[in-house]
Amino acid sequence: MKVFLDGQLINATQAVISPFDHGFLYGLGLFETMRVYNGHIALLDKHYRRLCEAADELGIRVTMTREELRFAILQTLNENDLDDAYVRVDLTAGDEGLGPYAGVYENPHWLIFTKPLAAFPTSLYETGKRLQVLKRPRNTPEGEWRFKSHHYMNNRFGKMEIGNDPDVEGLFLTENTCVAEGIVSNVFFVSDSVLYTPHVNTGILPGTRREFVLELAESNGIEVHEGFYYLDQLMVADEVFITNAMLEIVPIRAVNEKQIGTGTIGTLTKRLLELYRASI
Repeated sequence: MKVFLDGQLINATQAVISPFDHGFLYGLGLFETMRVYNGHIALLDKHYRRLCEAADELGIRVTMTREELRFAILQTLNENDLDDAYVRVDLTAGDEGLGPYAGVYENPHWLIFTKPLAAFPTSLYETGKRLQVLKRPRNTPEGEWRFKSHHYMNNRFGKMEIGNDPDVEGLFLTENTCVAEGIVSNVFFVSDSVLYTPHVNTGILPGTRREFVLELAESNGIEVHEGFYYLDQLMVADEVFITNAMLEIVPIRAVNEKQIGTGTIGTLTKRLLELYRASI
């Protein structure tokens, strides 16, 4: 596999970053996972904007423009002979030695790697997954909002709790027991044809697909509410679904052992998935 590291395409085994990089020492790094459809990087603008906003908050200078990043991703795809792919972009703070650093990180490192997109079974979009409520609550973000950062410990604990069953996604609740998000997904539910999703002030990641689905819904006349919701409301919903960049929109057939709706993809979820795929 060839990877992009600071302007060069090299074999993955040769890609090294200094042990004094603060992305390694202190978790001061950001990443974006992007899906590529037939050579098209989906929602690149949203990914790049989120990366820049988080980097600005952390004091990491973004040293690549959107077009430079796009070209680097396309180069990496080409070197690996991929058209439909998973792409991960990392922006890590850079080398500033041991100890906390108060200044702006002027020389961050960029790492891009890609791999073939997994083949998702048809059943994933018919009967979907099961949500399992996690015992460990969602931690509060370190800043004003949650970054997609190298600080991933809460997600790690969640993944350890549910194990590696691909049929299950973990569901975080907040300390106040409000519905938050999945380990690697945002959560939506439908009641009486109205679409609901937790507000970003619950401490969730402002997902690119979350934002895109909200835009799709509003532009197609679907009533949308963002707020603070409890597990009981999720349990009695007509439909529940999750979103992320790789999986798009996936229906939830059950929360814990409680079946949602008919246990298959709901009417509004199916409509949004069709709109999503037509638009992407």
